[in-house]
Amino acid sequence: MATNTIGTRHDVASRTKPEQERRFAKHHKILTVSGSQITHFTGSAKGTSGFIIQTADTGKIFPTHGDAIPASILNTKELYEIGVSQISGSGVFHLTY
Repeated sequence: MATNTIGTRHDVASRTKPEQERRFAKHHKILTVSGSQITHFTGSAKGTSGFIIQTADTGKIFPTHGDAIPASILNTKELYEIGVSQISGSGVFHLTY
């Protein structure tokens, strides 16, 4: 944490999220992906902690490590705490971070 050393005030926080806020939230962001496309989760979208399937259609989920699985064999509206690197096919998916 950055601190202000000028004057008597020493509690100026940096731009990072407060520790107590990070500690209580298991997932802090949701990204929704839909349509018939191939989506690779890289850059700022990298590091998913799970996903929820709203509609599976022809979607295929590629975990961070391991083999891809068809979204149609999983339950909708359920949180799966598996990191995802790519989604292909059609459907609506909500990725958690």
